Amino acid sequence: MTRRTVLVTGCSSGIGLALAKRFGERGWRVLAGIRDPHQPPADLLVDEIIPLDLADDDSISAAARRINRLDCLVNNAGYALVGPYPSYTSEQMRSQMQVNFLGPALLTQSLLPSLREAHGRIICISSLAGETGLPMNALYCASKFALEGWAESLAHELAAKNVQIALVEPGGHRTNFAANFRWGERATDADSIEHDQLAAYRAMLTRLLARPGKDPAAVVSAVLRLAEAKHLPLRSRIGRDALALHWLKAVLPEFWVQRLLAVAFRRQLSAPVSRTRHE
Repeated sequence: MTRRTVLVTGCSSGIGLALAKRFGERGWRVLAGIRDPHQPPADLLVDEIIPLDLADDDSISAAARRINRLDCLVNNAGYALVGPYPSYTSEQMRSQMQVNFLGPALLTQSLLPSLREAHGRIICISSLAGETGLPMNALYCASKFALEGWAESLAHELAAKNVQIALVEPGGHRTNFAANFRWGERATDADSIEHDQLAAYRAMLTRLLARPGKDPAAVVSAVLRLAEAKHLPLRSRIGRDALALHWLKAVLPEFWVQRLLAVAFRRQLSAPVSRTRHE
């Protein structure tokens, strides 16, 4: 019996690395997409390492040419650009959209013939930030909103081609994702609201990372289930925070959802200095 083949992007660490291991344990032929193939993780044992830089269209095309049959594509690679919106450079904004959205879209387009031949499936790692805008994450949210709209639209087109697509929306899980945040590079004025909000946001992240994190194993298990399921739901929300936020938005009028979120976000981004300086 022919082994099923999966390509997982972003296998250098975190969820991607865990997925590569779990797929291999379940008997899949694993192709691991890595931006720097010369420095793979020591514990990454897969059938083939695929050099893949989602910021480079030529790299995407070259990776697709190396793959003949593909049963499952897991679009996992990505990162978060964080900080006050005025601090983002134009290059940073373009890179965020390229890596988190346009790169996966181009890779998927290139691999559709292989996926169609295998009646395969596409699984995209999104986020609760794909359904809800979060302060200090404007471009990250934009990239995930784009991914969600693209996948939902594509689901209708691919149905006639016997290819399924699904979105996995994790809440907050403890990987090294936060350690790889890219911060806005444009300096904020020391007397500005943005400067105070940035200080408060950094302090909040420090507090959160000091707490025990939620194991990302639930995300990995969800992806494995989808890869081997007969029928895929469009969205799978993983974690109490992702589920609670979804149902909050489904049950309450938008006005009240935004009021509640505004209170929560204002509390998170209010440093003592900002309250005395700007009142």
